[in-house]
Amino acid sequence: MPAFLETLEYLTFTSAWYWVFIALAWSSRAHWTISIPFDAIVRAERRGEQWEEDLDKLAQIMSRRVNYFARGGGVWGVVIVTFTLAALVTGSIVTQSQFVRGLTAVAVPMAIAAFGDIRLALRIHDTGLRGYHLRRALVWRRFLNQATGLFSLLLAASMGALTALQQSGYLLW
Repeated sequence: MPAFLETLEYLTFTSAWYWVFIALAWSSRAHWTISIPFDAIVRAERRGEQWEEDLDKLAQIMSRRVNYFARGGGVWGVVIVTFTLAALVTGSIVTQSQFVRGLTAVAVPMAIAAFGDIRLALRIHDTGLRGYHLRRALVWRRFLNQATGLFSLLLAASMGALTALQQSGYLLW
């Protein structure tokens, strides 16, 4: 194996940096729902008035932005993301590389969460959600993002265990 490939081969699942990365990625994903920070939702709930108006404006701005990109180049975006995810999944099965498996364990659930955020943004744009109903939709989307993040952590741990069993010789396939 060439020397440069040896430096690219990371022991992903045994690296503390991988687990720090995955925790930070999902923490950030859960905090920012369609680019709206969770603390803005909480402040709008508790303080009302100006904070609620600000949240409504921010949601409308972000949903308009997502609508522009999704409706303008959405098909190409779906094609590129689907191709990339399929390549990652195929690469993790064929090459059995820890690095590719680690990327797959993060990228696939992250794409699912991003798809949910896009759907919510389009719903806000199309229906004009405001006030209480907007806050409920954002909090529900945040919960779903957290659940997807938990699934991602379980997937990464399972893939790490599978990789360890394969490398130790306990699994023959």
